[in-house]
Parts: sequence; C-alpha cells; structure tokens
Amino acid sequence: MHKAALTLALVLVSTRALASDLLITHATIFDGSGAPASAGDVRIRGDRIEATAAHLKPLAGETVFDARGLALAPGFIDMHSHGNRGLLQDLDAATVSRQGVTTIFVGQDGESDFPLADYFAKLATTPPAINVASMTGHATLREQVMGKDLYRASTPAELVKMKALLASELRSGAFGLSTGLEYEEGHFATTEEVVELSKVAATAGGFYISHVRDEAEHTFESFDEVLRIGREAHIPVEITHIKLGATSLWHQAATRMPRYFADARRDHVDLKADVYPYTFWHSTIRVLIADRDYFNPEKVARALTENGGPGAIRISRYVPEPALAGKTLEEFAAAWHVTPVEAYMRVVKATSAEVGGGEPLEDVNVTSMSEDDVRWFVAQPGIMFSSDGELHGSHPRGAGAFPRVLGRYVREQKVLPLAAAIHKMTGLSAQQLGLRDRGAIRAGLVADLVIFDPATVSDRSTIDRPEAPPVGIPQVMVAGEWVIDAGQVTHKHPGRVLRRAGASL
Repeated sequence: MHKAALTLALVLVSTRALASDLLITHATIFDGSGAPASAGDVRIRGDRIEATAAHLKPLAGETVFDARGLALAPGFIDMHSHGNRGLLQDLDAATVSRQGVTTIFVGQDGESDFPLADYFAKLATTPPAINVASMTGHATLREQVMGKDLYRASTPAELVKMKALLASELRSGAFGLSTGLEYEEGHFATTEEVVELSKVAATAGGFYISHVRDEAEHTFESFDEVLRIGREAHIPVEITHIKLGATSLWHQAATRMPRYFADARRDHVDLKADVYPYTFWHSTIRVLIADRDYFNPEKVARALTENGGPGAIRISRYVPEPALAGKTLEEFAAAWHVTPVEAYMRVVKATSAEVGGGEPLEDVNVTSMSEDDVRWFVAQPGIMFSSDGELHGSHPRGAGAFPRVLGRYVREQKVLPLAAAIHKMTGLSAQQLGLRDRGAIRAGLVADLVIFDPATVSDRSTIDRPEAPPVGIPQVMVAGEWVIDAGQVTHKHPGRVLRRAGASL
C-alpha cells in the first residue's frame, strides 16, 4: 500500500475507534447484583466497559451521553425465547431489542436448530442485533434418531444414538438439554430416557430445562419429575415458564410451591425457574389433552373447563379456515353449529399433519392462570424472567414481557423492588448460563446495556396488537453499539453467538 494511503487508512481506523468510545454520565446504575442503585458514570471503549465511577471526566474525542433521570442496567437476558424463528430473515429483531433484551436463550421446549454448529456458523456470518445462546432439544434428538415414530419410548439402541448426538451438540456450545414433555414429540419418552440424556449434559457442565409434562391438572406431579431428574442425573434443573395452568390449581402457588424449593435444597438439587408476566399462554391446542386421547368427549369437556372454558381459548392461527383465526373455541363452535367439545376435536383432526414437523396449522392463546399465582412467581428470588415469545408471534409477550415486569409488577403493583427485578433479568440469568462477561456493569465486561425510565417504562403490546413496542426504553446497547437509539432501531448487528463455557469452538 502507498505510504499516503496507509496513513489515511490508519487515521480512518483511529477515527472509528474514537467514535465508538462513549461516556454515559449521571446514570442511576443498577449493576445487576441486586444491590441498591448508585449514581455514577460508565465509560465504554470498543465493545467493553472500561470503567465505572461516581464521576469520570470526558476524554478527548469521547461521545458523552447524559443519562440524568434514567436507569442504566445490564442488558436483559430472556431465559426462554423462540426468537430464533426467522431471526436470519429479521436481523434487527426489534420486538426483542426494544424490550431491553440483549440476549435470547433459545432451543426451548425440546426443539433446537440442528446441528447447532451449522446454525451458529450462519449467525457468525450474518450476525443479528442480539446475542443468541441455545440448549439442545430433546425432541430434536428423538426426531433425528426415531424419525416420525415418536409416540413411544426410545429403544436402548436409539438412546445410545441420542446420547452421542447430544454430546456433539454440547461440544458445539449448547448449554444443556431442554424438553417439551407436554408435546407429542417428547411426551412418550420415559423419565428414565430423560435422566440418561441429562447425565450427558451434566458431564459437560450443562443444565436441564423443561416445559414440564403437564402444566394443568397434573402440574405438581410434573414438578416432582423435574426434581427426580435433578437428583438422579446430578444436574441443575429449571422449570421453564412456570405456571399453574388449570382453574382447579389457582391460588396455590404461595402454599404449595415453597415445598419444591425446600425439597430441592434438602436433596442438593439446584432448582430454578423462569416465568413470563401474563395469565394466558400460547401454544398448540393439543396440549390441553395431556394423554393425547383427543377424541374422548369426557376428557375434552374436562380439559376445556380446567382451562377456563371455550370462551377462554382463543385460536390465533387456523390454516384450514383462516377467516376464523382470532376467534374463541366457543365462536368456532357457533360458526360450525356444533358443541365446543366437537369443535375441539374437529380442530385437532384438521391440523394433525403438523405433528412431528412442518409449519404450525393452529395455535391458541388460553387464559388459564390466576393473577395472584403469577405475582408469586414474579416475586421469588430463584425465578428468572422470560418471554417465551417469537419475533412476530400472536402473544404480546414477544414484545412486552420485560417492560411489563418493570412497569406493572415493579412500579405499579410493587411486587418486588426494581433492583431485585433487574438482578433476575441480568445477573441471576447470567449466573445460570455461566456467562462471566455479561449480566453486570463492571470494568472488563462486554457492554451489553439498557437505559430506561423507571417512571414511564411499560408494555403496550396486546392480543390485538402483539408487536406494539413498549415505552420508556430509549437506549439498548449490544457489544458497545446502540441497537436502539432514542427509541429507534439503528439496523446495527453486533450480536454474537454465546457458547457454554468449555465448549469446543
């Protein structure tokens, strides 16, 4: 290169480096530890936090952001996300980043991208605005080995193959094993099958996370199974999107759940959970019948009652008759001139082709949790936060879960202090994942940060407008770059693949 050109190139590089340096001043800093906030300044150099102090003097060429009156926190970690669906086609991931979420944890409910090495390579080549970490899905392993023959337990030979695949995925960076035992693909696995796979994850330093076998009538038996897996596999366990999703179980969180955490401590099982802050869930209508006896009228009638009745079951997507999408099962029944039980069976029959793969032909939003139980879960120190959301899903949690916690449950209802809520969104989640360079505001850590207004932060997404952005979160930073600036998407994509510590690269 010509000497003059080389000099110019070095000047340009130097200018870019200076332009990326930032001093955030007069912030109310929540450092992610759960400690009370402190007033201070934070210096960002490149993709790292360089210094924090009560006062830092601006350096030459340094951009200064005055955060007076605003809170500064580590970027939020979504402990159960489906944001990987379509992420490569929507690299801005605005519904995620606008919430202050800088890392999504995917591979949930037993389903993960396979093989992870290939998916991670695509993300590295075409990075999104947010960081991505993943589990390995139990159902994904079953499908790779058993094909579509999933309505049974695995054979010993099949389990050996699944264990080998899981070990490979863990080497690629998976954080452990996830199950969706309420779904067909995983439901017919024995507990012993899950224990044996969890032992593989434990050996690699991973953990086990489960959408449990039944989130309705047999919820507590399902929690017993999680504890058993933790005991027998000697692995940390997490109950994901924890809920009491049947009317017969309402108002029991405060009286019955402490026993599970006490039993876990007694048996030396590291038990945690995550929760999203809504009384209604989003999934497939088939999960209403845990034993898959879909065409038993008595069981269907009971399931509908347990889940709040047909008027509480809103079918958000229905490919066989798109015009009916958005109506309740009660309205489906009226349109078809049948009973709600008959309407349920008709929906299941018409959408059975999606089982074992393919695009969803239906999904539902079902209001089946009580507000007091949700508040109890939100307040517990060992329960982290999640959205269980998609980039463009029909449930408002995909765009509103984290600001809803901060606005509704912290500021308005005072269910928990702001510092505790932020700790559960950041430091506690980073600890669960073993992320030593994120989840806190401290010199040397990656600059994943969020600036928000505690007085105004709130969700605005609803069933009718599920992607409506929140308010009160003007700035979101990933690896030292603003991905949300003054509330606007910057179209910068500094997100990274996060792998389990010790994984082979």
